Amino acid sequence: MRQAMSGGPTDDGAARTTAHARRIGAAIRSSHPVRGLARRSPFHRLDRRRLGPGAVVAQSLGSIAPAAASCTTPVLAISLSSGSGALWSALIALVVALLVAAAINVFTRRMAAPGSLYSFAAQGLNPAGAFLTGSALLLGYAGIAVMCLVASAGYIGGVVARSSPTGSGPGVTLVVFLLAVVAAVVAIIVRRGTSTTWALLLGVEVVSVIAVVAASIALLAVPGDHSSFGDVLTAAPPADSLGSAGLIGVFAGVIVCTSGFVGFESGAALGPETRRPFLVIPRVVRWTPIASGAVLVLATWAQVDGFSATGVDPAVTAVPMHDLLTARGLGDAWSIPLDLAVGCSFVACAIASVTALVRLLFAMGTEGVITRRFSVVHRRFRTPVVALSAGLALVVLVPVAALLLGVPQRMIAEVAVGTGVLGYMVAYVGVSVAAPRFLRRIGELSAASAAASVAAAAFLILMVTAYVGMQLSAGNGLAVLILAGVLSLAAVYFSLLRRHSPKRVQAIGVFDATSSEDVLQSAPAAPGASRT
Repeated sequence: MRQAMSGGPTDDGAARTTAHARRIGAAIRSSHPVRGLARRSPFHRLDRRRLGPGAVVAQSLGSIAPAAASCTTPVLAISLSSGSGALWSALIALVVALLVAAAINVFTRRMAAPGSLYSFAAQGLNPAGAFLTGSALLLGYAGIAVMCLVASAGYIGGVVARSSPTGSGPGVTLVVFLLAVVAAVVAIIVRRGTSTTWALLLGVEVVSVIAVVAASIALLAVPGDHSSFGDVLTAAPPADSLGSAGLIGVFAGVIVCTSGFVGFESGAALGPETRRPFLVIPRVVRWTPIASGAVLVLATWAQVDGFSATGVDPAVTAVPMHDLLTARGLGDAWSIPLDLAVGCSFVACAIASVTALVRLLFAMGTEGVITRRFSVVHRRFRTPVVALSAGLALVVLVPVAALLLGVPQRMIAEVAVGTGVLGYMVAYVGVSVAAPRFLRRIGELSAASAAASVAAAAFLILMVTAYVGMQLSAGNGLAVLILAGVLSLAAVYFSLLRRHSPKRVQAIGVFDATSSEDVLQSAPAAPGASRT
């Protein structure tokens, strides 16, 4: 007691605690405080390890937009495969998505990077292959974001227009206004990037999915003739109006249905910001396509059954779920809720696509492959605000300019989705080829992993070739031209970069890693000590 009052050992303990804290602070400020570890993570500007599993699920589900995909994709597959083969197309597309997921999870179990597939491909391909993969991925994100902005404005505008006294369709002015409003919402949510905003995004997507599932069940439950799931699977697809038959029509449907899965891996872009990323992200990448595939298969079954029973022509209808519900006597009750659900699903997809686009630009800026300004983050939210401004400007100004020039809304959406899907598929080819090469390099290649990656790459190459042919035959060659132009410009840019800045080329593929700052700041201190 006397010693404590007079400033003896107790004061010495406090002094030692203070000195310990100072030593930690000095160690963190030194260049290499822990042997073998970098001083800081290359992505220390981001708010690392703060997001829970819900944010990753929201990002991946939002990128797929299962509600919107389930309302728009099945009718295209039905038209190509004459109805009965569309269900097989959806199931095979799900298998392809799972093969790609297996290749991607080779990397998500071992590294976290905001560049996702771009950074992953760099571990198994040379820098040129990785950069082309990243360029295709950028195009995929941007194309899908443009399509979602236009489609969300169109669907919500349709609800507004039908609620007006005239009841006419939405005009260009209304669509441009709504597109600007949706873009502002996207900017606010992506800029904040908090757990609350991710919870809101997940809630919107879940409600939208519930609406589509309910509409599909309503189609299957209404009194009348119905085809069971087994009947649809075992029915032989007849020749369609284009002269294609059987397997050809089913394969064409697979290509279309696969476009309904692109983006399922985008949760990996939040890797450095996710708590326990090596556990959470692989699970999300594996289960998101399964959940979305279940919704797609249900919607496809309902639409195949509905078109067969009602006589509605799938090649003519622009709003298949509306027309089928109306033909079944349910149109008035479902029209506005379904449109709002699909429109909100497209908004969520735009948010997720822009988020992934921004993280990819941030990763490239951090590496110095493009201007380092893209690595600047918001002071409070620690989200990449410069990359957000540039990326959002691109995906907003392009469709607004096209609309004001008189380009039809549907044509903008078709070119955008064709471009986006092609970009995604090329990026998936890159990561599927990189996976076994990476595993062989680290001595962990197995027959199962090699077979899955080879199967995914082979199927994707076949689908890219066929998809290009479909786009050209449908008169949508602009999407193919955009892809070819972007990849050509990327190749030229990379050649110049390698010649004039070889160190920047060597930096491609940087991923998050434990740093001295992480270790020392998380080390337990003595009672009463404060962290510096």
